[in-house]
Amino acid sequence: MKATVTSVFFLCLFCSNLPGVIMNFDPFCGGHLAGPRGVIHTPNFPGQFPIPIKCRWVIDVSDIPSTNSSIVVYLTQLYVYKGLRFTEYAYYESETMNFGAALVKEVTEGNVFKYQRLRTFRPFLVVEFELDRLEGNHVRVLNDLLDVYGFNVTYEMTEEHPNPESCTIRDCSFAGNCLVSADYTSFWCDCFDSFNGRSCNEGPLCFNDENIPVCQNEATCRQIGAEAMHCDCPNGYVGHNCETRLLDTSETECASENCILQCPVNEQEQPCTCKDGTKIYNNRSRYECRIKLSNVTSLRTGLISQHGSLESFSKQVSEGELEISMLNIFCFYCFFKKTFKLSNNRFLK
Repeated sequence: MKATVTSVFFLCLFCSNLPGVIMNFDPFCGGHLAGPRGVIHTPNFPGQFPIPIKCRWVIDVSDIPSTNSSIVVYLTQLYVYKGLRFTEYAYYESETMNFGAALVKEVTEGNVFKYQRLRTFRPFLVVEFELDRLEGNHVRVLNDLLDVYGFNVTYEMTEEHPNPESCTIRDCSFAGNCLVSADYTSFWCDCFDSFNGRSCNEGPLCFNDENIPVCQNEATCRQIGAEAMHCDCPNGYVGHNCETRLLDTSETECASENCILQCPVNEQEQPCTCKDGTKIYNNRSRYECRIKLSNVTSLRTGLISQHGSLESFSKQVSEGELEISMLNIFCFYCFFKKTFKLSNNRFLK
């Protein structure tokens, strides 16, 4: 009999972890929370929950004696970006008997990663969650955040400032879970497999095939999920791998990556200077034009047959009447009276 009970328990545990299988959980969620701290989460977190779902949690600290208390909610594990709303009240007894309502935060796709926590100095904070479907409403990041649902957040009543060390899945580089200690004094990232670092930022993409860091000059590598990597460069360096040193110049307009003349770090060479170089401005774009010289006689004949005369062709070019594809430009011949002269089949400026 003992073996039979164990087998049944194992079977239920195995079925609950199958993708696409929604167990028959109690759809009720929500409640009245009057303690100084606690946890709020969706049913079966981080697994799927029954839909449609509608929950309301009322955090009530009105009976806790304090002169300057506040309610702080730490958004440690927030995977849903629709249907979650936080509203503060001066008084709350029911949905129809309350006053002083003010929206603190409504989670959307645009701000789901923007805040680590939220805070209210009013004695009531109502957390409402309503969702009619699971698909298309949750955070998805390759490879470990493809089957997480809902949220798991913590709250506390405190007279102190919120813990500045709190974290979210964004602070854990989408490569780990943000966890909090029982006394709310410390937060940390529990990294997924193959990720390390305080914020789970060191992943496989941070190293090349020879296990050498790809970020140079003591830059910090941050891998985000399974496919993206970014190097946080120290002061004085730019580039995809922080391989380029900014110029040491007194000209402030050139002491940035907008200067076209930048040099890779090489202690054996004289650093380049930007004073005589060409600067790149943010409001301009650069295009590449390839020039291929050809027989001038046949070119002249071809242009005349197409445009009537070289003077007519020059006028059309100057007035912008010709449609030229910048993706496949072959400048066989350009006729500008004021800029170029033709002599012995060569272009002289």
